[in-house]
Amino acid sequence: MKANPKIGCLLAVFLLVAAGDLSAQPYYDSKFESETISFPHHFSVSGKVAYHTLWKQGLLKNGADYGRPGLGVSSLSGMGGEIEFDYHWKPFMVFSGTLGGYQGKTDQYKIDLLTGYVLATAKLQKMTGFADYYVGAGLGGYFSRIKAEGTSYALKPGLHGLVGMRFHVTPGWSILLEDRVAVTMRAEEGFGDLDLGGNFVMLGGSHHF
Repeated sequence: MKANPKIGCLLAVFLLVAAGDLSAQPYYDSKFESETISFPHHFSVSGKVAYHTLWKQGLLKNGADYGRPGLGVSSLSGMGGEIEFDYHWKPFMVFSGTLGGYQGKTDQYKIDLLTGYVLATAKLQKMTGFADYYVGAGLGGYFSRIKAEGTSYALKPGLHGLVGMRFHVTPGWSILLEDRVAVTMRAEEGFGDLDLGGNFVMLGGSHHF
């Protein structure tokens, strides 16, 4: 897996923002901003739509070695979705559990990849009246099925890191923008040495209660 300098720069920027003064709680005159900053909610649930891209390796890098020349990193890119539950332990610390999945398919060689995952994540966040900025890391399990000439299954552990922004629409509702990168142990057999992680670019909504 090759490092992506753009993702690295994005991670660094959000880390600097989040680490600036995590416990500071500025004062706002606006009722909406005051309610947001005062940290009134300890739980939230989010729904996200994702665009997923696998890493360029194995089957997607050297397809000819697996009898499938012409495949590339975008061949199995596709849409996904997830639901996430957050526990806001402190204004600057959040613990999350995520259930999601993605699908990738290509008419070339009639490959169909379907993957589900469960994630546990710890996040650091900086709260403001307009938006919350957060970074996080965690681990997960990925269960995948691939159909080509035959059908194969794989269950692999993985690690992930993420950056995101939560834009406040009302004290109870927010819009999310998030980018997550994940790596897993490679799936062999019929998967062609695939890493089941990849890059997830997500848009979603969050409700606090």
